[in-house]
Amino acid sequence: MAKTIEAIADELGLSITTVRLVLLGKARQYRISAKTEARVREYTELHGYEINHVARSLRLQRSDALALIIPRLSNHFFAQLAELLEIRCRKAGLQLWISCCYDNPDTQQELIKQFRERNVDGLFLVPANANMPALAAAQLKQRLVLLDRDFGGNDYAVVVTDNRQSGYQLAQRLHAFCVQRGDLQPDFLLFAGNSGMPSISQRLVGLNAALDDLGLSASQRREVQVPHNDFHEGEQAMAELIDSGQPLPKVLVCSSIPLFEGAMQALKQRLGGAPENMVLATFDDHSMLDFLRNPVCSVRQDYAFMIEQAFSEMAQLISGEGQPARHIASMRLVPRNMD
Repeated sequence: MAKTIEAIADELGLSITTVRLVLLGKARQYRISAKTEARVREYTELHGYEINHVARSLRLQRSDALALIIPRLSNHFFAQLAELLEIRCRKAGLQLWISCCYDNPDTQQELIKQFRERNVDGLFLVPANANMPALAAAQLKQRLVLLDRDFGGNDYAVVVTDNRQSGYQLAQRLHAFCVQRGDLQPDFLLFAGNSGMPSISQRLVGLNAALDDLGLSASQRREVQVPHNDFHEGEQAMAELIDSGQPLPKVLVCSSIPLFEGAMQALKQRLGGAPENMVLATFDDHSMLDFLRNPVCSVRQDYAFMIEQAFSEMAQLISGEGQPARHIASMRLVPRNMD
Protein backbone atom coordinates (compact mmCIF):
# COMPACT_ATOMS: atom_id res chain seq x y z
CA MET A 1 0.00 0.00 0.00
CA ALA A 2 1.38 3.41 -0.97
CA LYS A 3 2.58 5.63 1.86
CA THR A 4 1.66 9.24 2.49
CA ILE A 5 4.42 11.83 2.75
CA GLU A 6 3.62 12.10 6.45
CA ALA A 7 4.05 8.35 6.96
CA ILE A 8 7.33 8.30 5.04
CA ALA A 9 8.71 11.12 7.17
CA ASP A 10 7.67 9.37 10.37
CA GLU A 11 9.21 6.02 9.42
CA LEU A 12 12.49 7.54 8.21
CA GLY A 13 12.76 9.99 11.08
CA LEU A 14 12.76 12.98 8.77
CA SER A 15 10.69 16.13 8.58
CA ILE A 16 7.69 16.28 6.27
CA THR A 17 9.28 19.24 4.50
CA THR A 18 12.46 17.29 3.78
CA VAL A 19 10.56 14.35 2.28
CA ARG A 20 8.37 16.67 0.23
CA LEU A 21 11.36 18.58 -1.19
CA VAL A 22 13.06 15.33 -2.19
CA LEU A 23 9.95 14.09 -3.98
CA LEU A 24 9.61 17.45 -5.73
CA GLY A 25 13.20 17.11 -7.02
CA LYS A 26 14.45 20.06 -4.97
CA ALA A 27 16.93 18.24 -2.69
CA ARG A 28 20.01 19.93 -4.14
CA GLN A 29 18.37 23.33 -4.22
CA TYR A 30 17.71 23.15 -0.48
CA ARG A 31 21.03 21.42 0.34
CA ILE A 32 19.56 18.14 1.46
CA SER A 33 22.34 15.56 1.65
CA ALA A 34 22.73 12.94 -1.04
CA LYS A 35 22.46 10.25 1.65
CA THR A 36 19.09 11.55 2.85
CA GLU A 37 17.84 11.93 -0.70
CA ALA A 38 18.86 8.35 -1.48
CA ARG A 39 17.03 7.04 1.62
CA VAL A 40 13.80 8.72 0.57
CA ARG A 41 14.14 7.56 -3.03
CA GLU A 42 14.84 3.97 -2.06
CA TYR A 43 11.91 3.94 0.37
CA THR A 44 9.41 5.32 -2.15
CA GLU A 45 10.64 2.98 -4.88
CA LEU A 46 9.91 0.09 -2.55
CA HIS A 47 6.64 1.27 -1.01
CA GLY A 48 5.37 3.99 -3.34
CA TYR A 49 3.76 7.17 -2.10
CA GLU A 50 0.47 9.00 -2.46
CA ILE A 51 -0.28 12.70 -2.51
CA ASN A 52 -2.77 14.20 -0.09
CA HIS A 53 -4.59 16.32 -2.65
CA VAL A 54 -6.75 18.10 -0.07
CA ALA A 55 -3.75 19.23 1.95
CA ARG A 56 -1.87 20.21 -1.20
CA SER A 57 -4.85 22.23 -2.42
CA LEU A 58 -5.10 24.10 0.87
CA ARG A 59 -1.37 24.78 0.93
CA LEU A 60 -1.03 25.98 -2.67
CA GLN A 61 -4.53 27.42 -3.08
CA ARG A 62 -4.75 25.19 -6.15
CA SER A 63 -6.97 22.21 -6.87
CA ASP A 64 -5.26 21.06 -10.09
CA ALA A 65 -8.78 20.75 -11.49
CA LEU A 66 -10.37 22.63 -14.37
CA ALA A 67 -13.98 22.66 -15.50
CA LEU A 68 -15.75 22.63 -18.85
CA ILE A 69 -19.39 23.58 -19.40
CA ILE A 70 -20.86 22.70 -22.79
CA PRO A 71 -24.45 22.64 -24.09
CA ARG A 72 -24.76 18.85 -24.50
CA LEU A 73 -22.70 15.75 -25.11
CA SER A 74 -25.17 14.47 -27.73
CA ASN A 75 -23.78 17.12 -30.09
CA HIS A 76 -20.81 15.43 -31.77
CA PHE A 77 -18.76 18.63 -31.91
CA PHE A 78 -19.01 19.30 -28.18
CA ALA A 79 -18.45 15.64 -27.31
CA GLN A 80 -15.26 15.61 -29.37
CA LEU A 81 -14.14 18.91 -27.88
CA ALA A 82 -14.72 17.61 -24.34
CA GLU A 83 -12.87 14.35 -24.97
CA LEU A 84 -9.80 15.98 -26.48
CA LEU A 85 -9.65 18.70 -23.83
CA GLU A 86 -9.86 16.07 -21.08
CA ILE A 87 -6.96 14.20 -22.67
CA ARG A 88 -4.91 17.41 -22.89
CA CYS A 89 -5.59 18.27 -19.25
CA ARG A 90 -4.78 14.76 -18.05
CA LYS A 91 -1.51 14.88 -19.97
CA ALA A 92 -0.61 17.98 -17.94
CA GLY A 93 -1.53 16.28 -14.66
CA LEU A 94 -4.84 18.13 -14.32
CA GLN A 95 -8.37 16.84 -13.85
CA LEU A 96 -11.18 18.15 -16.05
CA TRP A 97 -14.74 18.19 -14.76
CA ILE A 98 -17.35 18.26 -17.53
CA SER A 99 -20.97 19.39 -17.21
CA CYS A 100 -23.81 20.12 -19.64
CA CYS A 101 -26.16 23.08 -19.33
CA TYR A 102 -28.40 22.40 -22.38
CA ASP A 103 -28.09 26.09 -23.28
CA ASN A 104 -30.20 26.98 -20.25
CA PRO A 105 -28.75 30.16 -18.69
CA ASP A 106 -30.08 29.32 -15.22
CA THR A 107 -28.50 25.87 -15.34
CA GLN A 108 -25.23 27.30 -16.58
CA GLN A 109 -25.20 29.93 -13.84
CA GLU A 110 -25.76 27.24 -11.20
CA LEU A 111 -22.94 25.12 -12.63
CA ILE A 112 -20.57 28.10 -12.55
CA LYS A 113 -21.44 28.64 -8.90
CA GLN A 114 -20.86 24.97 -8.08
CA PHE A 115 -17.46 24.93 -9.77
CA ARG A 116 -16.45 28.07 -7.89
CA GLU A 117 -17.42 26.39 -4.62
CA ARG A 118 -15.27 23.41 -5.59
CA ASN A 119 -12.33 25.76 -6.08
CA VAL A 120 -11.51 24.77 -9.67
CA ASP A 121 -8.48 26.58 -11.02
CA GLY A 122 -10.23 27.75 -14.19
CA LEU A 123 -13.24 27.33 -16.44
CA PHE A 124 -13.65 26.56 -20.14
CA LEU A 125 -17.09 27.80 -21.12
CA VAL A 126 -19.42 27.63 -24.11
CA PRO A 127 -21.58 30.57 -22.98
CA ALA A 128 -25.35 30.16 -23.02
CA ASN A 129 -25.84 33.89 -23.60
CA ALA A 130 -23.95 37.18 -23.73
CA ASN A 131 -24.18 37.71 -19.95
CA MET A 132 -22.42 34.50 -18.92
CA PRO A 133 -18.79 35.47 -19.64
CA ALA A 134 -18.81 38.41 -17.20
CA LEU A 135 -20.61 36.37 -14.54
CA ALA A 136 -18.20 33.46 -14.87
CA ALA A 137 -15.09 35.64 -14.95
CA ALA A 138 -16.11 37.38 -11.74
CA GLN A 139 -16.61 34.08 -9.92
CA LEU A 140 -13.52 32.34 -11.32
CA LYS A 141 -11.01 35.19 -10.74
CA GLN A 142 -10.90 35.93 -14.48
CA ARG A 143 -9.58 32.42 -15.19
CA LEU A 144 -11.99 31.92 -18.06
CA VAL A 145 -11.58 30.70 -21.64
CA LEU A 146 -14.57 30.95 -23.97
CA LEU A 147 -15.07 28.28 -26.61
CA ASP A 148 -17.07 28.22 -29.86
CA ARG A 149 -19.11 31.37 -29.16
CA ASP A 150 -17.79 34.92 -29.23
CA PHE A 151 -20.29 37.52 -28.06
CA GLY A 152 -17.78 40.34 -28.57
CA GLY A 153 -15.45 42.27 -26.31
CA ASN A 154 -11.74 41.87 -25.59
CA ASP A 155 -11.86 41.03 -21.88
CA TYR A 156 -11.64 37.24 -22.18
CA ALA A 157 -9.65 34.58 -23.96
CA VAL A 158 -11.71 33.22 -26.86
CA VAL A 159 -11.18 30.27 -29.20
CA VAL A 160 -13.61 30.03 -32.11
CA THR A 161 -13.84 28.87 -35.71
CA ASP A 162 -14.15 31.30 -38.61
CA ASN A 163 -17.82 30.50 -39.05
CA ARG A 164 -18.59 33.25 -41.52
CA GLN A 165 -15.84 32.18 -43.89
CA SER A 166 -16.76 28.52 -43.52
CA GLY A 167 -20.38 29.30 -44.39
CA TYR A 168 -19.29 31.31 -47.41
CA GLN A 169 -16.99 28.59 -48.74
CA LEU A 170 -19.54 25.86 -48.13
CA ALA A 171 -22.23 27.64 -50.17
CA GLN A 172 -19.79 28.27 -53.01
CA ARG A 173 -18.68 24.63 -53.09
CA LEU A 174 -22.27 23.35 -53.12
CA HIS A 175 -23.31 25.73 -55.90
CA ALA A 176 -20.26 24.85 -58.00
CA PHE A 177 -21.11 21.15 -57.72
CA CYS A 178 -24.70 21.75 -58.81
CA VAL A 179 -23.56 23.74 -61.84
CA GLN A 180 -20.97 21.08 -62.63
CA ARG A 181 -23.66 18.42 -62.87
CA GLY A 182 -25.85 20.63 -65.05
CA ASP A 183 -28.21 22.22 -62.52
CA LEU A 184 -27.82 25.93 -63.23
CA GLN A 185 -30.66 27.08 -60.95
CA PRO A 186 -30.33 25.13 -57.68
CA ASP A 187 -32.45 26.11 -54.72
CA PHE A 188 -31.15 26.02 -51.14
CA LEU A 189 -32.93 25.19 -47.87
CA LEU A 190 -31.14 26.21 -44.68
CA PHE A 191 -32.08 24.51 -41.40
CA ALA A 192 -30.73 26.71 -38.59
CA GLY A 193 -30.92 25.88 -34.88
CA ASN A 194 -30.46 28.48 -32.16
CA SER A 195 -29.56 31.23 -34.62
CA GLY A 196 -29.13 33.74 -31.80
CA MET A 197 -25.78 32.15 -30.99
CA PRO A 198 -22.79 33.87 -32.65
CA SER A 199 -21.47 30.67 -34.22
CA ILE A 200 -24.78 29.87 -35.94
CA SER A 201 -25.58 33.45 -36.92
CA GLN A 202 -22.16 33.84 -38.55
CA ARG A 203 -22.64 30.62 -40.49
CA LEU A 204 -25.90 32.00 -41.84
CA VAL A 205 -24.27 35.34 -42.68
CA GLY A 206 -21.55 33.56 -44.63
CA LEU A 207 -23.98 31.26 -46.46
CA ASN A 208 -26.29 34.10 -47.46
CA ALA A 209 -23.39 36.35 -48.50
CA ALA A 210 -22.18 33.64 -50.87
CA LEU A 211 -25.67 33.06 -52.26
CA ASP A 212 -26.00 36.82 -52.82
CA ASP A 213 -22.68 36.91 -54.66
CA LEU A 214 -23.75 33.92 -56.75
CA GLY A 215 -26.89 35.78 -57.78
CA LEU A 216 -29.48 33.45 -56.23
CA SER A 217 -32.90 35.04 -56.02
CA ALA A 218 -35.18 35.00 -52.98
CA SER A 219 -37.19 32.19 -54.58
CA GLN A 220 -34.05 30.02 -54.72
CA ARG A 221 -33.43 30.05 -50.99
CA ARG A 222 -35.48 29.19 -47.94
CA GLU A 223 -34.57 29.31 -44.28
CA VAL A 224 -36.18 27.38 -41.43
CA GLN A 225 -35.16 28.34 -37.91
CA VAL A 226 -35.71 26.18 -34.84
CA PRO A 227 -34.88 26.96 -31.21
CA HIS A 228 -32.13 24.37 -30.71
CA ASN A 229 -29.56 22.33 -32.59
CA ASP A 230 -30.88 18.93 -31.63
CA PHE A 231 -32.13 15.77 -33.31
CA HIS A 232 -35.82 16.13 -32.49
CA GLU A 233 -36.08 19.67 -33.84
CA GLY A 234 -34.38 18.67 -37.07
CA GLU A 235 -36.75 15.73 -37.40
CA GLN A 236 -39.81 17.87 -36.70
CA ALA A 237 -38.77 20.64 -39.08
CA MET A 238 -38.28 18.25 -41.97
CA ALA A 239 -41.48 16.32 -41.18
CA GLU A 240 -43.49 19.54 -41.21
CA LEU A 241 -41.93 20.57 -44.50
CA ILE A 242 -42.84 17.26 -46.14
CA ASP A 243 -46.33 17.15 -44.66
CA SER A 244 -47.03 20.70 -45.84
CA GLY A 245 -46.59 19.64 -49.45
CA GLN A 246 -43.77 22.11 -50.10
CA PRO A 247 -41.20 20.94 -52.65
CA LEU A 248 -37.98 19.49 -51.31
CA PRO A 249 -34.88 21.54 -52.04
CA LYS A 250 -32.09 20.54 -54.37
CA VAL A 251 -29.59 21.54 -51.65
CA LEU A 252 -30.19 21.03 -47.92
CA VAL A 253 -27.82 22.70 -45.44
CA CYS A 254 -28.04 22.10 -41.67
CA SER A 255 -26.33 24.16 -39.00
CA SER A 256 -25.21 21.13 -36.96
CA ILE A 257 -24.87 17.35 -37.05
CA PRO A 258 -27.77 16.66 -34.62
CA LEU A 259 -30.11 18.83 -36.70
CA PHE A 260 -28.90 17.04 -39.84
CA GLU A 261 -29.48 13.62 -38.27
CA GLY A 262 -33.03 14.57 -37.35
CA ALA A 263 -33.78 15.80 -40.86
CA MET A 264 -32.43 12.54 -42.32
CA GLN A 265 -34.63 10.54 -39.96
CA ALA A 266 -37.75 12.39 -41.10
CA LEU A 267 -36.82 11.86 -44.75
CA LYS A 268 -36.36 8.15 -44.08
CA GLN A 269 -39.66 7.80 -42.22
CA ARG A 270 -41.71 9.82 -44.71
CA LEU A 271 -40.02 9.05 -48.04
CA GLY A 272 -37.74 6.11 -47.43
CA GLY A 273 -34.68 8.39 -47.46
CA ALA A 274 -33.34 11.53 -49.04
CA PRO A 275 -33.96 11.75 -52.80
CA GLU A 276 -30.78 10.57 -54.52
CA ASN A 277 -30.34 13.83 -56.41
CA MET A 278 -30.55 15.99 -53.23
CA VAL A 279 -27.24 17.57 -52.22
CA LEU A 280 -26.69 17.46 -48.46
CA ALA A 281 -24.49 19.62 -46.26
CA THR A 282 -23.85 20.15 -42.57
CA PHE A 283 -21.55 22.05 -40.30
CA ASP A 284 -19.26 19.78 -38.29
CA ASP A 285 -18.23 16.38 -39.52
CA HIS A 286 -18.92 12.75 -38.64
CA SER A 287 -17.59 9.50 -40.07
CA MET A 288 -21.17 8.20 -40.47
CA LEU A 289 -21.58 10.62 -43.38
CA ASP A 290 -19.39 8.23 -45.36
CA PHE A 291 -22.33 5.82 -45.56
CA LEU A 292 -24.68 8.22 -47.34
CA ARG A 293 -25.08 7.75 -51.08
CA ASN A 294 -26.03 11.35 -51.73
CA PRO A 295 -23.51 14.06 -52.51
CA VAL A 296 -22.56 15.40 -49.06
CA CYS A 297 -20.31 18.23 -47.96
CA SER A 298 -19.47 18.85 -44.30
CA VAL A 299 -17.37 21.42 -42.46
CA ARG A 300 -14.67 19.96 -40.24
CA GLN A 301 -13.34 22.21 -37.49
CA ASP A 302 -9.71 22.16 -36.35
CA TYR A 303 -10.05 20.48 -32.95
CA ALA A 304 -6.31 20.19 -32.35
CA PHE A 305 -5.77 23.93 -32.82
CA MET A 306 -8.75 24.85 -30.65
CA ILE A 307 -7.70 22.57 -27.78
CA GLU A 308 -4.07 23.65 -27.78
CA GLN A 309 -4.92 27.36 -27.90
CA ALA A 310 -7.56 27.03 -25.20
CA PHE A 311 -5.23 25.11 -22.89
CA SER A 312 -2.37 27.54 -23.52
CA GLU A 313 -4.63 30.49 -22.68
CA MET A 314 -5.76 28.80 -19.46
CA ALA A 315 -2.17 28.07 -18.43
CA GLN A 316 -1.27 31.72 -18.89
CA LEU A 317 -4.29 32.90 -16.91
CA ILE A 318 -3.43 30.59 -14.01
CA SER A 319 0.20 31.67 -13.98
CA GLY A 320 -0.75 35.33 -14.30
CA GLU A 321 1.23 35.80 -17.50
CA GLY A 322 0.18 37.55 -20.70
CA GLN A 323 -3.13 39.03 -21.79
CA PRO A 324 -6.23 37.18 -22.96
CA ALA A 325 -6.25 36.71 -26.72
CA ARG A 326 -8.73 35.78 -29.43
CA HIS A 327 -7.87 32.74 -31.55
CA ILE A 328 -9.66 31.85 -34.78
CA ALA A 329 -9.42 28.27 -35.99
CA SER A 330 -9.56 27.41 -39.66
CA MET A 331 -11.94 24.84 -41.10
CA ARG A 332 -11.86 22.32 -43.92
CA LEU A 333 -14.59 21.29 -46.32
CA VAL A 334 -15.06 17.51 -46.54
CA PRO A 335 -16.90 16.60 -49.78
CA ARG A 336 -18.25 13.08 -50.28
CA ASN A 337 -19.64 11.68 -53.54
CA MET A 338 -18.92 15.02 -55.19
CA ASP A 339 -16.23 14.04 -57.71
